[in-house]
Amino acid sequence: MNGGASADLSVGERVLAEVLRVARVQPPAQLADVIMEHAQPLGVRRAVVYLADLQETVLVPLPSHADVVADISDEVDVRDPGAIVADRGVVRIEGTVAGLAYRKLTVVTAEDSDTPGEVTLVDEPVRQHRVWLPLLDGTARLGVLELVLEHLDEQVLQRCHLLAGMVGLLVASYGVHSDAFDQVRRREPMHLSAEMVWAFMPGQTYATEDVVISAAAEPVYRLGGDAYDFSSMDHTVHLSLFDAAGHDLVAGLVAAVGLASCRSTRRAGGGLTDIALLADTAIREHSPEWRFMTGLLINLHTGTGRLEWVNCGHPPPLLIRRNRVVKELPGAPDPPMGLLEGARPRVRCETLQPGDRLLCYTDGVTEARTPEGEQFGVDRLADTIIRTTAAGMSAPEALRRLIHGLFSEQRGGSLSDDATVLLTEWRPTIPTGSVHNSFQTLPNSTSNHAE
Repeated sequence: MNGGASADLSVGERVLAEVLRVARVQPPAQLADVIMEHAQPLGVRRAVVYLADLQETVLVPLPSHADVVADISDEVDVRDPGAIVADRGVVRIEGTVAGLAYRKLTVVTAEDSDTPGEVTLVDEPVRQHRVWLPLLDGTARLGVLELVLEHLDEQVLQRCHLLAGMVGLLVASYGVHSDAFDQVRRREPMHLSAEMVWAFMPGQTYATEDVVISAAAEPVYRLGGDAYDFSSMDHTVHLSLFDAAGHDLVAGLVAAVGLASCRSTRRAGGGLTDIALLADTAIREHSPEWRFMTGLLINLHTGTGRLEWVNCGHPPPLLIRRNRVVKELPGAPDPPMGLLEGARPRVRCETLQPGDRLLCYTDGVTEARTPEGEQFGVDRLADTIIRTTAAGMSAPEALRRLIHGLFSEQRGGSLSDDATVLLTEWRPTIPTGSVHNSFQTLPNSTSNHAE
C-alpha cells in the first residue's frame, strides 16, 4: 500500500488492512501475535484469541510468543493442578466473562484499576479497559477475542468489533487449510469414525433472514453412526439427519455415505427420494456386512414455509409452535436405507407458520438415561428446548445446554449411543442479527468472573 493511499485511511481502517495483509502470509498459529503487534494503534495493550473446544465446554487461548495468557490467573481451568503449561489460560464457558460473551453473543466490557506491574502516580491510578467480543463465522460461534485497551469509547469499541469480525473470518479461512486451530480445540484424541464424520458435516449453526438452523452431537470424540447435514440453495434449505446401525468404524462409513449421497444428489439437481435411493444402493452394494441407516431428508422452501420430507425408519420430527409441541410429523416411516431394495420412499408435505420450529433427533437422545434410570424421552426433550428458547436463549445455546445436560446425566459420564439434535426455525418476518446491539459492562474490578 503506498503512502498516499494509506494517508486516506482512518486509524481503524489501517489496523484492519495491516492485520489482513500480515495474517495472509503468516502461519495460522501466529494469528494472536499478528493481532497483538498490529492492533496497537487502537490502544491495544494485550490481545487473546480464544477458541471454543469441540464440546463447547471451555475456551482455549491460541498460543502466543508473548505468552499473553500466562497472567490470566483468575480464569485458569484448575480442574487438574498438575496440568501442563499449554492448559494455562483455559477459560470455562460457564461462569466466566469470556464465556458470557460466547454464550450470549454480546460484547462485554470491564475496567481494571491499580494494575499489577504498572508504575502509578500518587492519586492517579492507572486504568485499563478490557473487552470481550464474540468471534463468529457468519452466524456460527467460534470463540472470543479479549482485548486490553488504554482507552475505550464508542468509536474504539466499534473498531474492536470490526477487528473481531475480521479475526473470525481469518480463523474460519485458516481452518480449511491448517490443523492449527483443530489442535487447539481438541481436548482428547478423536476416534477414526468421528474424524471421518466430522470432516463431512457442516458447522453447527446457519442462519439467514428466513431460517435458523442449529445442530449438536455427542459424544464428539467417539461419534460413530450419527451425522447431520444442511445446505441452502436459492429459496430452499435442505436438512438431513442419519443414524447408521452400529457404533464402529463401519457405522461411520455408512453415515458418511449418507452425507455424500445428499451432496452428490443435490448438486446434480435430484430430489429427496433420489438421495435415499442412492444411499440405499451404496450401502447394499458396498457395506462389508449387513448394515442399514435410518434417516430424515427434508426440504424447506423458505419463501412459502412448505416442508417436504422423507422418513426412512427414523423417529418423526416434532413441530413446535408458540412454545408447545403441535404434533409429530405424521405418516408411517418407510424402511431404512440399506433395506429399501429399490422401493421409492414417500415424500410427505406440511405447511409451516412463521415462527414454527422443527426438532429432529436420533434415538440416542430420547433413550439416554437419567440418574434415576428413566429414559430421557421425547416429552422431556421437547420441554427442555421449549423452556430454554422461551427464556430468550438462542437455539445454538439451547442445544449446547441440552447436550451437556444429557452427557452429565449419564452414569460414568458417557452416552450409551450417539445423540444428535437438529433444530430449525422458520421466521420469514423476523430479521436476524449475529450479535446483540447492546453491550454489557461489568463493575470496576480486577476480577473477570461472571455469572
